[in-house]
Amino acid sequence: LTYPRTDSRALPEDYLPTVKQTFEMLADSGMKHLAPHALTALNNNYIRPTKRIFDNSKVSDHFAIIPTLQAPSGLSEAEQKLYDLVVRRFMAVFFPSAEFMVTTRITSVVNQHFKSEGKVLVKPGWMAVYGKEAAEDVADAKEGDKGQNLVPVREGETVRTESVETKALKTKPPARYSEATLLGAMEGAGKLVDDDELREAMQEKGLGTPATRAAIIEGLLTEKYMFREGREIIPTAKAFQLMTLLRGLGVEELSKAELTGEWEYKLSQMEHGQLSRAAFMAEIAAMTERMVKKAKEYDRDTIPGNYATLTTPCPNCGGVVKENYRRYACTGADGNSEGCGFSFGKSPAGRTFEPEEAETLLRDKKIGPLEGFRSKAGWPFVAEIVIKFNEEDKNWKLEFDFGDDKKGEETGELVDFTGAESLGACPKCGGAVFEH
Repeated sequence: LTYPRTDSRALPEDYLPTVKQTFEMLADSGMKHLAPHALTALNNNYIRPTKRIFDNSKVSDHFAIIPTLQAPSGLSEAEQKLYDLVVRRFMAVFFPSAEFMVTTRITSVVNQHFKSEGKVLVKPGWMAVYGKEAAEDVADAKEGDKGQNLVPVREGETVRTESVETKALKTKPPARYSEATLLGAMEGAGKLVDDDELREAMQEKGLGTPATRAAIIEGLLTEKYMFREGREIIPTAKAFQLMTLLRGLGVEELSKAELTGEWEYKLSQMEHGQLSRAAFMAEIAAMTERMVKKAKEYDRDTIPGNYATLTTPCPNCGGVVKENYRRYACTGADGNSEGCGFSFGKSPAGRTFEPEEAETLLRDKKIGPLEGFRSKAGWPFVAEIVIKFNEEDKNWKLEFDFGDDKKGEETGELVDFTGAESLGACPKCGGAVFEH
């Protein structure tokens, strides 16, 4: 296959001879499921210089993914399936359109009109590459295999209703994204933009590029903004907290596809000499300055959001514990006062509590071991979290509990490094450093 990291769907205008050579290679390849279609295209002169396929203006750094002149050999099952997908699409675009015979019937019942449609494939055209046949060519077809044909009746003929059935159905909410559907949503994000000019600018671009979309998703997973559960990708409390912050700061455009569309539109204007680079960069600088100013001025306690109220009472005074942008805090017995001062952060060591985890921690006074924490040096670690009463502050405080490792360190037991090889000298005191 040709270079895969491209989002172009067109070929260079001087590529017609190479395409014909590729069809000849496929026709002589001996691949029984592909060779006949390549031969059909050659014999019927389907390969023509049409602008829909050969268009230099629609080719970016690399043209569309197509098979090379090298016949495949020794492919694994997965590689063969991928090769077949590319080859079938490559051949199908040169085939003629498929033709259907569509029958539309309007039936009148007591002044109410009902529409019935029949659809039968007459000429498969490009669909032949994917194994479709014309209805009359389907041998030993069962009912429905030849398409949805209507029972013949004469115009104005009276018919008898055999049965009427009413179905009470409910719409289902959209399914959660999988990696495949999320990649598709990123690719087609421009379709959701309302502004015509911005939507046109994002046409066939979307969010990210074919080379970066998967890496963007992996980055969000690594930083715990979402996690995998089976095939589904589910946002975490950290992701919701970020969206709450963006809304509270009034910079929600950072999360919208319209921003990408606006930039693509202005880059297109620059390309055609309608906007200067200096003007575009000045707009970017002004937007950045505005966002940084809002971030500096924000009050973490007044960021609006859909915050939770925990069912477990405050361990210190029995008041109501509510969530705000940064913390879970006591709000007094009435749920609307300053409370007793008890609170704990929502994101200790960079890991954000899910509401259910905060409830468990408050109820059981401990939770874990939990993964996803990071030290100040950036190292990941696992730990339990406990809430303990602090005699000095006369209130309950959140602490990390490292279990047996911590207890072992507190014993002060000396470790014998006799015979062990030193890793080098301590940069502070010059003593030997050993691995333990």
